[in-house]
Amino acid sequence: MSRHLLNRTFFKYIGLILVLSVMPLNAMAVDSDYFSSNDILFYEPPDTACTSIISSDHTSPASETNQDIAANFFTSTVFSGNNGQTMNAVQVAAIMGNLQQDSGFNPNAGEDGAYKGIAQWSSPGRWDSIADPKNDINNQLNFIKTELDGAYKDSLVEFWNASSPDDLNKATYAVARNYEVATREGRESSSTAWTNNTDAANNVLDMLRREEYASSFYDEFGSSADSGYETRSGCGGLASGGMSLLEAKQLMQLYKNLEPNSWDPGTAGTIYNINGTDCSGGPLANCVAFSQYFINRYTTKQYTYTANGSGVVSSLIGLGFTDGGHTPKVYSVFSQSTGSMMCGETPCGHTGVVLGIDTNNNKIIIGEAACGNTLDWADAREYDLVEYSNDAYTYAYTDNFLEDSL
Repeated sequence: MSRHLLNRTFFKYIGLILVLSVMPLNAMAVDSDYFSSNDILFYEPPDTACTSIISSDHTSPASETNQDIAANFFTSTVFSGNNGQTMNAVQVAAIMGNLQQDSGFNPNAGEDGAYKGIAQWSSPGRWDSIADPKNDINNQLNFIKTELDGAYKDSLVEFWNASSPDDLNKATYAVARNYEVATREGRESSSTAWTNNTDAANNVLDMLRREEYASSFYDEFGSSADSGYETRSGCGGLASGGMSLLEAKQLMQLYKNLEPNSWDPGTAGTIYNINGTDCSGGPLANCVAFSQYFINRYTTKQYTYTANGSGVVSSLIGLGFTDGGHTPKVYSVFSQSTGSMMCGETPCGHTGVVLGIDTNNNKIIIGEAACGNTLDWADAREYDLVEYSNDAYTYAYTDNFLEDSL
């Protein structure tokens, strides 16, 4: 499996280099101009979020359209048929092209008819299984996941296998024919497998319109989808300059997908050297395990360390990583040495990875796990930047060992 950094698929690339210096503990804001002499990469969110149709206003969900909500859902939700990954650009475009044609993402579509909701589920029938209130967009999206993970998973092989632009029409047809069952009247027995555009148009209602919508969504998402989804599905993976919170959460989901709690030789647990880290929540719930995973997954170094979170940075510096002092930097690993929990005579501390920094809003995005908590707690979170820019935190910069430069 390749461990190379990939350009973000769902973002229109924006390379912004901003800078930061050590901030006093009582600092309340980040002055970008003041730090302009420091060669430190930071991430500022572009005008778009995970896809170019998702609102950049993360603080105002009410401003999002239903298309925004759907795209966000598909790029942040893992599906069992997709090998436990989130959807890639082609898959998202294919399913959204169908939903656009059938309902325009209106959860009230067909309210008084026999087919209802964003996917035009039959009523009575599949519609009745949607959680109440049935006209809630999130309840309908969750029902799509339930069906794609369940009764319709095996019939969507061509959709799950889609990864390149050449697969877009085939994936669109698979959703239309085998999930939405949008067959032309009297042709219910037509082929369930892709043959060509002519047959697809004959088999499925409004197939050409579905393809047009899917192509439009894909063009808007970005044109770099390819087989690279082996290492980066949807927005997950390392992106030059840092991640949005959504991307960071997807990376953490990929990490959590490394379950079960023990591995045989040659499996993910041994590849990433995290078998030796354990706690009541299991190996992956250990904060050290995630820092180990990040180093072993995304850098050229192999890192074995089974002590406390407070000692991770000093051990990485001993391995050749750059001492970052108390200044956070995108893709640096941190150690926090304070806390009430003691491991022998020293604080157990904490460790995690800086996955993004938003200097516009003075926020830092941290990927972390925590021993003693469940694996569900392992996640990416957004904190005030000032909280991570003081003497309680030390940083090891990973730039010199990342497999591709930022």
